[in-house]
Amino acid sequence: MWSCWSDQESATTRPPPPSAFRPSRGASLEINSAAEFVQLTRGALAAAGFARREIDGTVYFDTDVIPSVSEGPGWVGQRSAHPPAQVPRSARDDKTIVLVHGVNDHAGTWFAIAPTLAKTHRVILPDLPGHGESAPKDGPLPISLMVSQLDRVVRASGAPLITLLGNSMGGWIAMLYTLAHPTRVERLILESSGGLALSLASPVVATNRDEAMVILRNVHGPHYQPQEWVIDALLQRATSSPMLRVSEMIEHLVDARLGDITVPTTILWGADDGVVPRSYAEALRDGIANAKMHVIEGAAHIPHLQQPERFLQCLTSTC
Repeated sequence: MWSCWSDQESATTRPPPPSAFRPSRGASLEINSAAEFVQLTRGALAAAGFARREIDGTVYFDTDVIPSVSEGPGWVGQRSAHPPAQVPRSARDDKTIVLVHGVNDHAGTWFAIAPTLAKTHRVILPDLPGHGESAPKDGPLPISLMVSQLDRVVRASGAPLITLLGNSMGGWIAMLYTLAHPTRVERLILESSGGLALSLASPVVATNRDEAMVILRNVHGPHYQPQEWVIDALLQRATSSPMLRVSEMIEHLVDARLGDITVPTTILWGADDGVVPRSYAEALRDGIANAKMHVIEGAAHIPHLQQPERFLQCLTSTC
């Protein structure tokens, strides 16, 4: 059975979609709040050997360093002005992949695929400014700040070349970074990416429970049944969402610059994405020279979380 289908394949070759991803299945883990879910996902990164690092207020996770044996793994994921000594992974010459999350998200979103990628790549997972543990905690979040802080993380890594993967707004940031630093990016992967002057299919801020259900099903698929805490968390973002702080959006739309992206580019889209319409993916495919597009069945706006195995298969077939 195919895990994904390209835009060249006919509809008859597409597999029937499996059941949609349901964070509610985490009920067995007794998750009762967004904070607990964040702690769980970031803890999964720590357990997989990711070290928490910070540069100029931006927090990121990196597989290039590990805690020394004498210190143990406990510091990973903990805020500390003086983390214990670290030792480099010996003879690690893997390619580097940087994963950039979307708005209202954080580095923990990659917990389902990052450990697998880390078997063959150095993996770097930043919290974008104003998200996760990264500063600033209030005030505007200019798009240019997100790009510049991503550059700080990449430079700090010392990696000469990176594969850059971005989801949603993270895809937008990834395109802007590639346009600004084309010699540092060897491959670009856009997952449900924003950044174009096209209308979104769905709002991203809810003011009541009915609106919250619409948004959540647009993000996670039409069959998604959220736990109550998921709805509550979305409603709380009506006044505190980082999305409300993002600025400079109009100035940094990339429609007219797609032709300037010359690195090998892959576009991955969820078949049930109700947030960013398929027309976005098609515009990206048509605007970026030789871009390849794949659609992942059973996934919506966050394929890496909703169909991680299929996402990885599509990813590794082009990486």
